[in-house]
Amino acid sequence: MLIINIETLEEARQKLIDPATRQEGIDILKKILEIKQAHLWRSEAIAPCCGNLGGFACQLNEETTLLQQALPMLENGDLAGAAPLLDRLAQLVSYGMGQRETPDLIDRLTSPQQQA
Repeated sequence: MLIINIETLEEARQKLIDPATRQEGIDILKKILEIKQAHLWRSEAIAPCCGNLGGFACQLNEETTLLQQALPMLENGDLAGAAPLLDRLAQLVSYGMGQRETPDLIDRLTSPQQQA
């Protein structure tokens, strides 16, 4: 079972660096894409009857699009071209799942309430 989190994504990216493990990294990213596409399909299918999943579906759509664009580049050996796409994906995965908080969010949550 593959758990999609920032650690899994970073593990795949590390494997991309070494030509000996590059295909393994690509395979992990393909599996992540497959899972994200299934989640996207399910979120779009149940949204009309189960409340607003629009934000979740939008993020999943962006994540799948990034992977769909990055994978052909990686398969052609264009690591530099795929890097910005994977950086954005890492940001979505880490911040979207609450694994890493942005400094702005931390400041807002810990600063004293401002007077209106």
